[in-house]
Amino acid sequence: MVKMNSFAKVNILILILLVPLLTLYMISNRTSVSVLERHIRESQMDRLNYLYKQLDNNVNQLSMMANMLLRDPTVKEFRDMELYENDMNYNALKTVQTISQKLMLQSVANAFTNSVVIYAPKIGRAVGQSSLVYYDAGDIAQRAVPDWRYDAARDRFVMYAFDPISERGLAENARLIVEVGFTADNIVKLLDNNDRAQSGGGTFLLDPGGTASIVPVGSASMADRLKVELGGKTIQSRGYDTIEIDDVGYFVNYMQSEELGWYLVDYVPVQDILTPITESRRYFIMFASILLVVSLLISYVLYQNIRRPIKALIRGVQQLKKGNYAARIPVKGDNEFTFLFHKFNDMAEEIDLLVGKVYAEQLRSREATLKQLQSQINPHFLYNCLAFMKSMAVLEEKEAIIAMSVSLSKYYRYTTRNEQQLVAVREEMALVENYLRIQGLQMKRLSVSIELPDALLDKQIPRLLIQPVVENAIVHGIEPCETAGRIVIRGSSANGENTIVVEDDGPGLTEEGRSALSRKINLPLTDEIGCGLWNVHQRLGYQFGGRSGLRFEASAAGGLTTILHWHDSIEE
Repeated sequence: MVKMNSFAKVNILILILLVPLLTLYMISNRTSVSVLERHIRESQMDRLNYLYKQLDNNVNQLSMMANMLLRDPTVKEFRDMELYENDMNYNALKTVQTISQKLMLQSVANAFTNSVVIYAPKIGRAVGQSSLVYYDAGDIAQRAVPDWRYDAARDRFVMYAFDPISERGLAENARLIVEVGFTADNIVKLLDNNDRAQSGGGTFLLDPGGTASIVPVGSASMADRLKVELGGKTIQSRGYDTIEIDDVGYFVNYMQSEELGWYLVDYVPVQDILTPITESRRYFIMFASILLVVSLLISYVLYQNIRRPIKALIRGVQQLKKGNYAARIPVKGDNEFTFLFHKFNDMAEEIDLLVGKVYAEQLRSREATLKQLQSQINPHFLYNCLAFMKSMAVLEEKEAIIAMSVSLSKYYRYTTRNEQQLVAVREEMALVENYLRIQGLQMKRLSVSIELPDALLDKQIPRLLIQPVVENAIVHGIEPCETAGRIVIRGSSANGENTIVVEDDGPGLTEEGRSALSRKINLPLTDEIGCGLWNVHQRLGYQFGGRSGLRFEASAAGGLTTILHWHDSIEE
């Protein structure tokens, strides 16, 4: 279980005081935002509904005007006029003039600037607000529909009324056709008047397919963005949504015109709506910041006067635990911890003096142990060499005896040079090569591969460290197996870590055997294991520290791989 210090407990108490305050504010702020959003949406929808009624009323008046004109007696008279040689007589011209005046009066009565044209297919004539107009029967047949349609080429809305109304071929079967139209500028003016009543938002007209829109001046960019967002959704005849564009949220209300079929879309930035709440939030944040600063000041005072002295005392104890008996705690100021610091420094000084004496004795003991361990190698190696020479004498192998004698003399010339306990790996390898040369005289199947980098050859190691490992590989790996005969010696040196690998292709050891061997070389020397590997492992540990020593792994060739590893912890 993790224990909390006093400083952490005080900070937690401060947080416990601040958290309820922040929680209450967040709940209150969320409630206020929710209520304000609801009222704003209702207000936006009311304004949009008012705009919707204005638009539909004006359009509906134009629709009714078209149908009323179909029943006007003068218009019917125009429909049934008899032309003489395609020329109008005085009565026909008077009728046209009367109709034009009526159309002018009807147009002025509507809030939208509009145009009205009456077509008489029977006589092939058309009359507008300014007397006769051009009549193209084919064009009328192609464009004439009984509903309001948007003519993008002329930027206007157009509707046609027919008399009589037939199920098929309205234009072909009609005796009278009334065309009523108004430009999109009328809607733009209506939208502009609505936009002036609100700040930050806007209103535009969007066709049901989401491809065309009528936008007031200055709102085209935002309308295009919202058009894309709404075009990818399925929307009802009226409703609302919240859309985010460039990390800015917008409340969007929409309502479909019954006359035109287009959507009136109203939008307003959320931030503009929440300005009052943002102001109150700013004051709260200011107040909370003051509380936080005061809390931090309290925490700082506690840290300086309690936490830091305790941490200094803990660091001092940890330094003593790690063996740094020269650690001292600097004494600053005069408070409750000054006395403790003085007593700690006095205690550390006394321990340092005692440890210094003990360490000097340990150094002398360690030096004697290193010399004793190294001396154990020499008799062991000499015994093996003499046994070999005896065997060669029995076999009358004079050249082998001479080679052994020469190699043995070089060996003792090397080992009896006691002025230097540490030697380069290069010198040790010269001794190993000499030893392998002697073994090669006895075993013709023996082959050797040595690959050591120059950086490793210059490293300093204790004398007679590699030869016992090579001897172990030959005696226990090569000699018992008639098919074995390969010794590989390789090494590496990088980032302060050095390894020398001795690998044979003998029978090797199982994983349990390797584990047992690793345990034995870490125990006191017994009769169960030869002194060679034990000495090498112990000397590596003494010289380079506890992480250095021997490791055993399985060889790819089937035998045993012995790894000497050590770290650069001595002065070379």
